[in-house]
Amino acid sequence: MGIEQPVWVRSLEIDRFLEAADQMLRVALQPIVDAHSGEVLAHESFVRGFDDIGFPHPAALFDHAASMRRLFELETCLITKAMTAKAAMPQRASPLLFINLDGRNLARARELRAFIEVQCDLLDLKARDICIELSETHRRFDPDAFAEAVDHLRGAGFMIAIDDFGTGVSGLQMLHQARPDFLKIERFFIESLARDATRRLLVSSIVDLAHTLGSRVIAEGVETIEELVSCRKAHCDLVQGFLITRPSVDVTALEPSYSEVLARAPVPPANGDEIAIETLLEEVAVLSDDTTLADLFEVTAENPDQSVFPMIDTCGLPRGAVRERDIKPLIYSLYGRELARNRAIRLGVQDYVQPIATLESTTPLGPRLELIADRAGDGVIVTRSLQYQGYLSATSLLKLANEIRVRQAAAQNPLTRLPGNNAVQEFLDRCIESPEQCRVAAYLDIDNFKPFNDKYGFEIGDRAILMMASILKSLERDHSVFVGHIGGDDFFLGCEGPACDATADLLARIGERFRHVAESLYNADDREAGYIVGRARDGRIRRFPLLASTIAAVRLPEGYRPASTLEMTQRMTALKAEARRTGQSYLSAELGPVREH
Repeated sequence: MGIEQPVWVRSLEIDRFLEAADQMLRVALQPIVDAHSGEVLAHESFVRGFDDIGFPHPAALFDHAASMRRLFELETCLITKAMTAKAAMPQRASPLLFINLDGRNLARARELRAFIEVQCDLLDLKARDICIELSETHRRFDPDAFAEAVDHLRGAGFMIAIDDFGTGVSGLQMLHQARPDFLKIERFFIESLARDATRRLLVSSIVDLAHTLGSRVIAEGVETIEELVSCRKAHCDLVQGFLITRPSVDVTALEPSYSEVLARAPVPPANGDEIAIETLLEEVAVLSDDTTLADLFEVTAENPDQSVFPMIDTCGLPRGAVRERDIKPLIYSLYGRELARNRAIRLGVQDYVQPIATLESTTPLGPRLELIADRAGDGVIVTRSLQYQGYLSATSLLKLANEIRVRQAAAQNPLTRLPGNNAVQEFLDRCIESPEQCRVAAYLDIDNFKPFNDKYGFEIGDRAILMMASILKSLERDHSVFVGHIGGDDFFLGCEGPACDATADLLARIGERFRHVAESLYNADDREAGYIVGRARDGRIRRFPLLASTIAAVRLPEGYRPASTLEMTQRMTALKAEARRTGQSYLSAELGPVREH
């Protein structure tokens, strides 16, 4: 065992460490941008210069500070630098600064709150300009202590974000306790998102859950156009990563918008529910985040029929809502108004702000109907590019949900519940509008279906169609393939982007899968014979093989734009006829320079 250093030696080492940190450490800011417009909403602060004082990475720096019991001092040093950089930015820059809080300092949330409030006063910043990022790194999760710390920080007016969501063991508990303004999905889930069905399912579920709880979702570590497109399809609100730009120590080099970068990625189709949403938006009294309790009393008195009061900040971002039922006890108490005016009691509107579900007007509502219904009592806030657009009450939400269900039912095939001709046409139109990526479109029909249906009847015929639909739905679920039902025994398949690479193999295997399951529909004699006897379209009696399928596909390479959708459909029709003539179950061609294979 070594000899412990004298106190004066350790004190000198501590002083030198803190002095070096103050003099040599720097902060770099990285933009967090709207996933569609590229407008900058915030900047996150990262430490730089750690290698100059002998540390290989930031974690080693923070661990060393913790071992010297100076983690709080290091944290406040970096917070000061980050806030100073924020204050030095042009007024046109983003209003939010994301600051990472080491989990080991969470027990000192009161002191951190007081420190940041002082820095806000010194630098002429507002509490609403600050977002505190929390994670479970370096700490064993204590729900009660965590909730208390979050309450202290939020009580000052700071926004709250949960960082690296999905990588720890207590993420859902943290989400429940914090009800964060932002949820950051770790890069592990973002990389290979376009090619990994499991990750897509997880990310989509996280996004739906976050939106239902009133949180906006940030995809971290976005490095490629492919990842950006996948994040948009998953309805992430914001993105951050090297694709946008790297963290910069020079804050003057940061732009207010990175729309040119995001314009390189294809835009998902607009939400067909948007018009219905806009027609149902209600005009309600809205609170600002500097509303006082006394102001709130007046607003509620002037709007006696309103039960939910959305709150937005000076930048138009929703901050939650105040529910009339929560403040009613204070309003009608004997000394309620006096308490509201008494600053010494330190009771504010923030103490009554609750999370509320949000809905981006360009996000399809259909998949989220069931999730939102569980919290429909408070209604939802509708946003456009994250900015407050309006409010939907529970009643309006139900009207919208019913309208969407009616639309969906009208657009779907009644037997298979697959999208119908309108959706197929929309996909073909999108193929023309997005030449920057590979696209595949395919027709599929069931061979020998009419004589089979004539012999076995409509009920068994419908079972055959449902079997094919089930096979195709598995492709949609596992491989991001769009599936449509044109009618009868005719189907449509399509895909875009990286998923096209595996499409040929997937389509080629459909026929064998269908033949295998469809055999069970025949009686034993027909199955053993391998055919049925029936009447052909020309009226003649002949033998028909057991059910099979024919697929004709066209591939549009990256950079090729067809003259019209007719070019695609005519080519698929010709390929299907050729496949039938030559006895092939699958035939494809590439548009542009045609290559049969």
